[in-house]
Amino acid sequence: MKFLTGAVIVLSALLLISPLLLQATSGSGSYVVTPGSGIPSGVVAVNAPIVSFWQLPLWVQVAGALDGILIAFGLMNAAPLIIGKIQNVLDNSNRLSIFNYVKSNPGCTPSEISSRQNMKNGTVKYHVQMLESQGKIILKRMGKYTRLFNTSKANTEQEKMVLAYIKNETSRNLLCAILEEPGLTNQRLAERFGLDKSSIHWHMERFLNDRLVTVEQDGRFKKYYIEPGVGKLLNNGQVMF
Repeated sequence: MKFLTGAVIVLSALLLISPLLLQATSGSGSYVVTPGSGIPSGVVAVNAPIVSFWQLPLWVQVAGALDGILIAFGLMNAAPLIIGKIQNVLDNSNRLSIFNYVKSNPGCTPSEISSRQNMKNGTVKYHVQMLESQGKIILKRMGKYTRLFNTSKANTEQEKMVLAYIKNETSRNLLCAILEEPGLTNQRLAERFGLDKSSIHWHMERFLNDRLVTVEQDGRFKKYYIEPGVGKLLNNGQVMF
């Protein structure tokens, strides 16, 4: 289909410029076709009679008719694309609901939207792709999840990371605890939330890798602190729990 459309465009262009390349004048029972940019010697163009379309040779008339048909065909093929671009991407009610949900819940996942908005996964996937293609939202892969953000809000990479983590209850609780009580250790965190030390260690390693926390070694204990930039985001309420 792309090849056919391309061929139509090329052929239409050639036929459109053909009148600029050729001029037709009538003589005694015949036609002289000359380059549009000049007149050959021996041919006087002054007072040459004007030739109507129906007086042109048959092949010229056929070419003109074909030109019109090809142009119409090309416009018919291009119309859906043009209309699609002009149409407001948010005219669809489901798409608007998804867009508004992403605005209110930055860092959400498609499966979360499907559950909260009572939509099928396939429906959400389709509308998310439409919103992304029109620049309304952006998708960011974080760990094993694809998270959605509103492009109208200039989230920094750090903001996006924090938003992604606080979607998980355990991660959110751990970050809040370290923010409230800087220097907490694995043991204290495990006791506070009733988790295994191995689970706490797994979460802390993720926080460290993504630069949300820093660690200080104190003997055999590791003390954790929130990164200044992350702490500022949380304290200023720039990300919501």
